Amino acid sequence: MIGNNIIHLNEVDSTNNYARGVLKGKVEEGSVVLAYSQNQGRGHLQSIWESEPGMNLTFSIILYPEFLDPARQFALSQMASLGIHDFIMGKAGSASIKWPNDIYAGNKKIGGILIESSILGSRFSNSVVGIGLNINQSEFSEWIPNPVSLKLITGVDFNLEECLAVLCSTISEWYEKLKNGHYAELNGRYTSNLYRRGLWADYKSGGQIFKGRITGIDEIGRLLIEKETGVISTFNFKEVEYVPFG
Repeated sequence: MIGNNIIHLNEVDSTNNYARGVLKGKVEEGSVVLAYSQNQGRGHLQSIWESEPGMNLTFSIILYPEFLDPARQFALSQMASLGIHDFIMGKAGSASIKWPNDIYAGNKKIGGILIESSILGSRFSNSVVGIGLNINQSEFSEWIPNPVSLKLITGVDFNLEECLAVLCSTISEWYEKLKNGHYAELNGRYTSNLYRRGLWADYKSGGQIFKGRITGIDEIGRLLIEKETGVISTFNFKEVEYVPFG
């Protein structure tokens, strides 16, 4: 279903911005806005997403998740994360989900997600799922922390159209599970594939560094970290930072 209709763009400021404009006229659910180049790509909470033109996948998916209770909105992030995770696993053999919206290969970032939704009353009207995934790029700006691409991992140049087709398929599988209310499966798979889950590592919150281990997420998508005292603390977006290893 996702990817049956693809809108190809040579250059755009942001595929999410373009997709939100397209929504003014009802378009088919699962439509994809794909850009060869985007010059104002955005990540979560206004962070910048850099992508070399023609080397990676930068696209947005238009969804109408009217079936979903807004209280479960984090399930959209879980769905997209798992679809990308499964794609990367198939190509590189290793992937994890760094809460809340990044995809990692080893200890390096290979992809990111930005979801922007509209809610009318007590239901979703629409959601735009923006995805940036490093495929063939081999050099990155120095200011970008720990980037990696499929090419850097495997040494292989990938066909972007084929990658998009497979990725749309894996995301579609998880979207169907979400539609059918398989929340336990979503939560279980998401938790089991969390980056650093169960590993003692350093984190930073409120200016203080502490040691802890990720145990999962709560019912609204907040991160759960067990501290050395045995206390499990709950963190919202941007309330905790991952301190890099070594």
